[in-house]
Amino acid sequence: MPFISKAPWLAMAAVISLACPVMAQDAPLSLPEAVLLARQADDPSIEVWRARAEALEHRGQSEGALPDPMVRVGLANVPLRTFDLNDEAMTQTQIGVRQAFPRGQTRRLNREMRQAEAQSARAAMVGQERQMVLDVRLAWLERYYWHRAEAQTRISRESIRQLGEVVEAGFSTGRQNSHNVFRIELETRLLDSRLIEIQRHGETAQADMMRYLDYQTATRDITPALPVLPALGSEEAIRQSLAAHPDILTLAARIDARERGVQVARQQYQPGWAIDAGYGLRGSRSDMASVGVSVEIPLFSRRRQDEAVSAARSLREAEELSRDVALLEMNRALERDYARYQRQLENADFYETDVVVRARQTAEAVLSAYENEVSDFAELVRAELALLEAELALTRLKIDALQTQARLLYLAGDI
Repeated sequence: MPFISKAPWLAMAAVISLACPVMAQDAPLSLPEAVLLARQADDPSIEVWRARAEALEHRGQSEGALPDPMVRVGLANVPLRTFDLNDEAMTQTQIGVRQAFPRGQTRRLNREMRQAEAQSARAAMVGQERQMVLDVRLAWLERYYWHRAEAQTRISRESIRQLGEVVEAGFSTGRQNSHNVFRIELETRLLDSRLIEIQRHGETAQADMMRYLDYQTATRDITPALPVLPALGSEEAIRQSLAAHPDILTLAARIDARERGVQVARQQYQPGWAIDAGYGLRGSRSDMASVGVSVEIPLFSRRRQDEAVSAARSLREAEELSRDVALLEMNRALERDYARYQRQLENADFYETDVVVRARQTAEAVLSAYENEVSDFAELVRAELALLEAELALTRLKIDALQTQARLLYLAGDI
C-alpha cells in the first residue's frame, strides 16, 4: 500500500502561516483550512497504525532470520576411577556447534506474512486519515448550520421585538388588545428558548471539531459562505473505485497474510533439520572431529498438521468473507447516499426558488395588510415565524446535501 506523505500538507501549512501570520488567530476558519490543520497534526488514531506497521516490518525481518546456533562445551569419556584426563586415550574435551534450519520455506513465508500485515496496517492508516477528513467536514458543516440558524433566529426575534414595541405603543393608547402584548412576549420567550437549544447544538459541533483541532482553532468563527466540496463522479464511477478504498485494501492485505499462514502451516509437513559439528581435544594424542546432520521426521504429528492447515484456511476464508461484507455495506451506503444527495439538491433548489420566496412574499403582504388594518396581529406573527422556519429548512437542506456529498467523497477517495 503506497504511503501518502504529509509533506505537501505541511509545506502548505507553513506557507499559510508565514504569509498570513495573523490569519491563524483572527480570520474565520474555513473548511479547507480546518481539514489542512487536522491533517497536519499527528493524530494518535493515525500514528498508532504507523507504529504497528513498523513493528510488523521489524518482526518480519526478525522471523526471516535463521535461529541462533547453539555451542556445546563438555568432557567425554572421563575415567571415573582416577578422573585423570590423560589416563585414557578416549578422554577428550569437546567443543561443538549446532545450527538448526526451520522446515521448508517457513522463514521466507513468515517474513512475507508480516510484510502483508504491515501493508494492511498502512492501508488502515490511510483509511483512518480519510475518516478524519470526513469527521472534520461533517463537524464543520454542522457547526456552520447552527451558526446560521442562530443568526437567522436572532434576526426574526428582533423583527418580532420591533413589532412588540408597536403593539405596546398601541396598547397604551387603547388601539391594541392586551392579548397581542401577551402573544409577543410568548413568542419572544419561545425564540429565546430556541436560541439556547441552538447554542447547545453549536457547542456540540464545536466539541466534535476539537477531536482533531486544538481549542484555539476549533473556537474560531467560521466563514459565512458555504464551502465548495470537490465534485462527485457518477454513481457507477464511485462504485468502481470502492475496490481501491483503504478499508478494502486493508482486508485484501489481511487475506494475503492469511494465505501466507496457510503456506506456513503446509511447511510443517516437511522435516526440520540441523547440522552438528564438533571438535575433541585429547592432549598429546591426535584430536578428533565430528560432523552430522539431524532430521526431524513429522511421523506422529500428521493429524496436528492437518488441523493446523484447516485452521489457517478457515482464517483466510473468514477474511475473504469480511471483505465481501465490507464491499456490500459500501455499495449499500453508496446507493442510499447517492439517491439521498440527489433528492436533497432538488428539495434545496425547490425551497430556495419557491418556498422561501413565497414565505417572504407572504410576510411582506401580511405586514402591509396589518398596517392597513386588514389583517390581525396573530396572522402577522405567524407569517414572520413561517418565514423563519422556511429559511432554517433551506439552510438545513443545503448543509445536509453537503454532508451527504462529504460521505460520498469518503467512499470515492477524493479528499
